[in-house]
Amino acid sequence: MKKNPRPNRRFELPLLAKELNEQSSRARTYVLRFLYGLSVLAATIVLFARSFTAGSGALGQGEAMFDWLTRFQFWALYLFVPAVTCGCLTMEKERNTLAILLITTLRPWQIIVQKFLGRFVPIVGYVFLSLPLMAVAYSLGGLTSGTLWGGSALLLITVAQTTALAVCCSAYFATTVEALLANFVIFFLSRLILPFCWGEFWLEQVQRQQVTIEALPYVALFLLSFVAIFLMLAIRNLERRAFIPPKNLLLESFKWLDRRFNNLNRVTGGVVLVKDGEPLPGDRPIAWRETAKKSLGTFRYLFRVLMGLEMPLVFVLYMLGTGETAGGTQIVVVTFYLYGLWLLAALMTVIHSASLISSERTRQTLDVLLATPLSGEELLLEKQDGVRRLFRVLLIPFVTIFLFQSWWFQGYPFMLLYLGMSIASATIFMRLLTWVSLAIGLKVKSQIRAVLIISGVVAAWLAIPIVIRRSWGALGNSGFPLWLDGILSMHPTELIRELERGLRVLRIPTPDRPNAEQPPLWAMLGVSLMAHLVATLLFRRYCLTNADRLLGRLGQEESDDTPDRANVAVEAPLPEPQPA
Repeated sequence: MKKNPRPNRRFELPLLAKELNEQSSRARTYVLRFLYGLSVLAATIVLFARSFTAGSGALGQGEAMFDWLTRFQFWALYLFVPAVTCGCLTMEKERNTLAILLITTLRPWQIIVQKFLGRFVPIVGYVFLSLPLMAVAYSLGGLTSGTLWGGSALLLITVAQTTALAVCCSAYFATTVEALLANFVIFFLSRLILPFCWGEFWLEQVQRQQVTIEALPYVALFLLSFVAIFLMLAIRNLERRAFIPPKNLLLESFKWLDRRFNNLNRVTGGVVLVKDGEPLPGDRPIAWRETAKKSLGTFRYLFRVLMGLEMPLVFVLYMLGTGETAGGTQIVVVTFYLYGLWLLAALMTVIHSASLISSERTRQTLDVLLATPLSGEELLLEKQDGVRRLFRVLLIPFVTIFLFQSWWFQGYPFMLLYLGMSIASATIFMRLLTWVSLAIGLKVKSQIRAVLIISGVVAAWLAIPIVIRRSWGALGNSGFPLWLDGILSMHPTELIRELERGLRVLRIPTPDRPNAEQPPLWAMLGVSLMAHLVATLLFRRYCLTNADRLLGRLGQEESDDTPDRANVAVEAPLPEPQPA
């Protein structure tokens, strides 16, 4: 019998098939797709609900609706694509499987192209979810077919650009965190300096009629050239950067400063102003490791972070306190600095806390920690020593701002109440972020995934008051109800805003001044702080009580139920002698 000829494998894409099969078998793929489509649909309904309920008033609003849809998707792609793509090659490096991939018959350009397509194809499906809404916008009128097709094409090109940039960063850097940070830095710098390199710029030019529809094919070729450049850079760096050891960029920068200071210290005779403490671990080895070997746990490095935050703050407060600017203007500057400090402190706390356990899993060092004669509760408490140091350092700028505002508004009747609640809010909210991030880090195996999940959860939680207030106004309701405003004042963002607003409310409504602002509802703010304190204690208890189970260590009950093989062997009856 004649054998079948060998099939032609020239056009097979085994790595792409593997990527697509793995993504299709994960529930996370469908959950993310559903949440993306739901967010686009919900935001569209909220923003255009008043136009839809106005009957014929919605006609001619298609261009405005299409403009919002494309802007939303552009920025969603800028933020979402790197999060799901930057780990395509760095995860192979972290798991030590990239070497196996390189010894296959696949060439570097085949690996890069298939990795690129493995992320590009699923993300295109996210763009297709908005096509029905674009059709609705086109049916409302005011939108030309050329703008519709041009905007859709630019969205697809943006998917290719962002995916190619993420693959390039993933091929160059050793860890997913480094690749993600570098991706965002490159994007925002190029968006600021060279905005014409991205599709959003050209869509705005088309809408302003500064670029014709006929010129879009040439614009598309120009933008696709960046995709080719990113992929060629990834192909070039795949083998060169395949086995580089991971580095902590923050720790490396601090060590570079140490070398500079040591060279300059020869002039002063070797004077050391800040010492790290005990050079040996003593009876708390994990706590010593977190506070002596980590960039955000070592005392001298935290002292530099404190100086970087406190010195500009003290300078600004001194200039405001001695200046002749109006008091309202001065306190607005302090309030903006406070909001920026909240954002920075939340990011540092979330990233550091979520990475405590997930980073050990990624580096395959968690088993070594679990082999120590420490309970899961002791292990988590010692791992948090560096986070507690960071929390104390970050609390100093908060207290500085609160004390300055207390001094500025001397004589305000609720000043002591404001000071106490402000310090309590900073303490409680930061500790709550710490334990929530740790709980998610215990559940999620990947470090970058844990950071992204907690960042998304916090962002969604903080956006609740904005969504409710905008939805109330978009539905045509006049006036915001007091009972709903009181409930929203218990939200962290509303609580911080109410505390700052309370400093400016120096007048109580009287018959001759009916429009004066009402002071904050101090009782509701106090209830909010107590509720968040209880939530903090509950998360803390959950993490410590279930520490061994969440860490993957064999529980005491399971170990007691497991039979002892040695005892079983001893207690087994001896076989009876057989007759000759």
